Amino acid sequence: MTFIESRTSSCAVISGLVAALALGCGGTSVSDGAGGSAGSSSGGAAGTGTAGSGGQSAACPAAPPADGSACTQTSSDSGIQPQLAQCSWGDDPRSECRTSALCQASRTWAVTAPVASCSTPSLPAACPALATDANGQCSDATLSCYYGDGTHCACSGCKGGTEFPICQPIDPPAWACHAPAMGCPASLPQAGAACSVEGQACGPSCVLAITCENGVWTWRRGQCPICAAPDTPIATPSGDVPISELRPGDLVFSVNAGGTVVVPLLRVGKTPVFAHRVVRVELDSGAVLKISPGHPTADGRQFGELVAGAPLDPLHTVKRAELVPYEFDATYDILPASDTGSYFAAGAQIGSTLSR
Repeated sequence: MTFIESRTSSCAVISGLVAALALGCGGTSVSDGAGGSAGSSSGGAAGTGTAGSGGQSAACPAAPPADGSACTQTSSDSGIQPQLAQCSWGDDPRSECRTSALCQASRTWAVTAPVASCSTPSLPAACPALATDANGQCSDATLSCYYGDGTHCACSGCKGGTEFPICQPIDPPAWACHAPAMGCPASLPQAGAACSVEGQACGPSCVLAITCENGVWTWRRGQCPICAAPDTPIATPSGDVPISELRPGDLVFSVNAGGTVVVPLLRVGKTPVFAHRVVRVELDSGAVLKISPGHPTADGRQFGELVAGAPLDPLHTVKRAELVPYEFDATYDILPASDTGSYFAAGAQIGSTLSR
């Protein structure tokens, strides 16, 4: 899944690419996180990310610091490199709706504010009153509900409520509920807060890993095969269209039975991300892609495996590849109705993490 910094005309190179390819390659959803304590059975307030308890380690201040202000680091983790202080504040059960901060090697705080979508409540009025009532079929596949006991229920078009490692589509959608792992607190542990069981894992999903390390809770990006930035240009019969604007049924270019075809989209996926990193891939064509490491190439490799000199597809070679921070709060993917499930971003053919 990709973010294109410099665009090339994708439609102009598709025919040549398909001719060189060997055959074969490969609704908005909500990640299946366990919740926290902000939502209640009677309704959840929108999260501000500034209320509630903050990180409790010595390196975490009681309230969010100013971005760029001075900070100190915790004790050495390995004796070679210092362990950077990482903290979060707020009581919203959604990690992306809490304020977070990292004490960088420059000894300054890098602060991340809650995303814009946090203005919506964590327990919308359309949710069932109790988590136990969220069972069977449902109609609104965008509905996500967080309850006071830490249970998170989502109306999902994917079996089990998750698209990872692949979505197993169901129609109509159905409720999928997930409670915190045994021994984990109902409220999502704060980054930097004290913990007592070394190695205990209490992350809500593969999107965010939360682990007890050296006596404090540490937040790290998960290993989900998540996808593209919202403005990734996708080849369609009407020209390039940002991936975030595509909907099921829209027409895109794909490869089917060895030929270039125009097909409708079967699925569109959107995944919230926290502290995500992507592979910045510079191609010999001049295009620059920012792609999640676990995302598949058209021939089944992963973008995290790409190095300088490696082919991306028969018409594109990697000039440079490096892991960089991701600047958006969600990633996107699409699934064309073709036997490869692949699509074209800035003229390069890539795979999809979604499955029919």
